[in-house]
Amino acid sequence: MIRLEQVTKGYDGKCVINRLNWQIGKGERWRITGASGAGKTTLLRLLMGVDLPDSGYVIGAEQLRFCPVFQEDRLTGHWSALQNVALVCEEGSRVRDILSALLSSDALNQPVFTLSGGMRRRAALARALAADGDILILDEPFTGLDEQTALRAWNTVLRYQEGRTLILVSHGISLPDEEMQTMAL
Repeated sequence: MIRLEQVTKGYDGKCVINRLNWQIGKGERWRITGASGAGKTTLLRLLMGVDLPDSGYVIGAEQLRFCPVFQEDRLTGHWSALQNVALVCEEGSRVRDILSALLSSDALNQPVFTLSGGMRRRAALARALAADGDILILDEPFTGLDEQTALRAWNTVLRYQEGRTLILVSHGISLPDEEMQTMAL
C-alpha cells in the first residue's frame, strides 16, 4: 500500500527522521513510538503528503484518502459535534452510532466550544471514523481522556476501522491489540 524508501526529514539543520524504510499494508494496524521530538508527527505529515521528505521517497500515498485526528482537535467551535462530523460525510444513523459510542446524547447537539477537552477530542475522533477514506491517522487521539474512557474510545476505533489501515501515535495508555505492529523512532 505505502512504502517509505530512505526517507530523511529535518528542520533547522536537525535531522528528525534519517533514512527510514517502512512498508504499510492494507488493513494493518501500526503504533508509532518514540520520545517527544523523535519525529512521530513529522512521520504522519510525510505519509499524508503535508510535508515532503528532504530525501527519499514516499510511494503509494498519493492515491489514498486519509482520515486524520491531529494533535489539535480542529473543530468548528460554534457547531455541534454532529455538524462537525457532517463536514466529512452525510449525517445519518452511522454518524449517530459513532458519536453515541463516544459521547453522551446530550453532548451531540451542543456547540463544541461548550464541551470539555476530552469530549472535543472524542468528537474529532468520531469525525475521522465517520469519514470515507483508506487510512486512519490518529495522532494522540486519547489526550485528555481517563483510562476507562480511552479504552472505550479505542474499542470504538476498532469497531469502526472497517478494514482501513490504522496508524496511531499514543502515549500513556496501554491498548490491548495483539494485531498492532510497532514502528519505533
